[in-house]
Amino acid sequence: MLCCFTFRCYFVSASLNEKLYITGGYGLTDKSPNSWDIYDPATDSWCAHKNPMLTPDIVKFVALDEELVTIHRAAWNRLYFAGIYDPLVRTWRGMENEIALCCSSPTVVVDGTLYTLEQSMGTKLMRWQKDTKEWATLGRLSDKVTRPPCALVAIGRKIHVIGRGLSIVTVDVDTAARVDGFVVTTSVGPLVEEDLTPERCTVITI
Repeated sequence: MLCCFTFRCYFVSASLNEKLYITGGYGLTDKSPNSWDIYDPATDSWCAHKNPMLTPDIVKFVALDEELVTIHRAAWNRLYFAGIYDPLVRTWRGMENEIALCCSSPTVVVDGTLYTLEQSMGTKLMRWQKDTKEWATLGRLSDKVTRPPCALVAIGRKIHVIGRGLSIVTVDVDTAARVDGFVVTTSVGPLVEEDLTPERCTVITI
């Protein structure tokens, strides 16, 4: 373990148990993507660790069930696969690759359940089923209120879909679970005149 920080950009990050984990991206050396940086606010310090996985090609981090789900993009065939990193023992293991379908879609966790917003053909909110290890459609969102590409933010039991121009669509997950078809939402029109996209914005926690 090295008590230092790795300079990097275009990295992925996630917070778990009041610690911040970052990895991937580009750094000052070719070894930078092969390391993890962990920030502990209790000691106000960073520690760098060697990559515990078989591949450094991580494109997404998701904190779920006291572990970190890692979504990878294989450099040799450009296919996506998934794994789980256990921070207690600092080991990585493979898992069902079906969860990796969220690789290019915004994701958010609400009370231990993972949601993703599929945007390839319209917009639909999907929920990860841990028991069956597959994605289930929670409902579609109206094309008149969502303005892809979108980002997701969870506050309490509500998911806020932020689109171009900082338009906001709010989904109550409890209400959505009881309704089939289109999801009932509340929405706010664009907050700025510029057609800004939220793709590069990330919320770690609220």
